[in-house]
Amino acid sequence: MIRVSVALLISAVLCFSLASTTQAQPRDSRREAHVPIRSLPSTHRRVTHNGRTYFYNEGRFYRQSNGLYFTISAPLGAIIPALPYGFVSVGIGTNRYFYSEGVYYRKASTGYVVIEEPVEAQTVLASNGTDKLIIYPAAGQSEEQKSQDKYECYEWASVETNFDPTDANSDASLGEDYKRAMSACLEARDYVVK
Repeated sequence: MIRVSVALLISAVLCFSLASTTQAQPRDSRREAHVPIRSLPSTHRRVTHNGRTYFYNEGRFYRQSNGLYFTISAPLGAIIPALPYGFVSVGIGTNRYFYSEGVYYRKASTGYVVIEEPVEAQTVLASNGTDKLIIYPAAGQSEEQKSQDKYECYEWASVETNFDPTDANSDASLGEDYKRAMSACLEARDYVVK
């Protein structure tokens, strides 16, 4: 009983000290609070950036501490070998960016580099009528399933309406049609969309 209490106390202190360290880095608002995990998925990759070792799997970065893995924000400048499932391609002028779960990437010679959100990104997306949809997984879909469904609905809605919200050259007048098509697709998959 005493060993369990001591272990819980040590875990709480570790989590508190890690959270305090994390809060001291205000440059990135993409940090998500997750419960630490004991082991990584078998498909993870080791990523070294600025002399630090990270672990990466399907859009999430992890740092190891005391035998546990903590989700962290994507380190700017880190290069991943492949884009996460469900990414969206964003064309801004002659530049091509990739977006997934709050993180922007740009093609690099050895993969895709994590970058700051391009200044033009919100302007382009807003001008194309792509107001953010609020999507609730009413049937308890996992984040992975939600990401997959969003991507498949994006593909279908783009073809159905001839409007691609990631293409700056799309006819903005079709943006509302796209939103209705995207909503219809997601609602058919048991999501509540507003």
